[in-house]
Amino acid sequence: MNNKMRCAEKMQQELQLFHCPLCGEAFTLVNEQRSLRCPHAHTFDIAKQGYVNLLTKAVHTHYDKQLFEARRRIIVGHQFFNPLMERIVNDIDKQMSSNMAQQSTILDLGCGEGSHLAAICDALSQQTSKQITGCGIDLAKPGIQLSAKHYPNQIWFVGDLAQPPYQKHSFQFLLNILSPSNYDAFDSLLESGGSVIKVIPGEHYLQELRRAFYGTARANYSNVETLRLFKEHYPESEMHHLYYTVQLDKAGLSDLLCMTPLTWNVPEPARQNFLNQETSIITCDFILLIGRKANKI
Repeated sequence: MNNKMRCAEKMQQELQLFHCPLCGEAFTLVNEQRSLRCPHAHTFDIAKQGYVNLLTKAVHTHYDKQLFEARRRIIVGHQFFNPLMERIVNDIDKQMSSNMAQQSTILDLGCGEGSHLAAICDALSQQTSKQITGCGIDLAKPGIQLSAKHYPNQIWFVGDLAQPPYQKHSFQFLLNILSPSNYDAFDSLLESGGSVIKVIPGEHYLQELRRAFYGTARANYSNVETLRLFKEHYPESEMHHLYYTVQLDKAGLSDLLCMTPLTWNVPEPARQNFLNQETSIITCDFILLIGRKANKI
């Protein structure tokens, strides 16, 4: 079974989760399960890689194929985020154990090339007998293309995070990892008692890059406003701090520079000077925020 057929099969099983981004009506699979169509005939084809592009016009961003390939190597090859992923998996597993439902639905908003969501879903599947349904959405088509290519067990959309194409209150868990938030979307998508798991940089995240390229003026990152907004929307939220370091070789450092927006405006000579080192210790500093939607009484 190719990725397109596998995508159609999974979408058929989970059609109740989705709706048309143009009119909000439910989808059905048509054209021999090659397209999603709503009652108003808005139609979106399943791409051969196994994803659906729900944007009605092209969107151009800095996030290209080269960036996402570098990011995947950092995540999968260099295991840069492994301690963070383990922490998220443990938090979700604890919450699932208190829920009697036999299925857990997880949506990654701003999923990039999909490695985080796929790793979390795979780990949870090994720890629980529950069915784990993972969905990922991102505005950047190159990221979703890689997601579908490498991770056919999840359902991938190119779409607008501000108007996500999912039915209201369909997800038990929302992931928002190093990505902008849309709290209206969070509230709409979360089921009663569901959780948002948001990851933001701590003040020392990638401090080696900040010092090398920006000096002391931007050596530390400020997350004060992001924290304020999250706590405003989720007053009873939890906050956990995760700090560790990773040693990267020259190839890893090159991938790191390619994947982070921190280096977009850095002159090439400065980049090359940083890459002259054979290895470097890189700081990972994350704030893990967990906000829960109150149960209906």
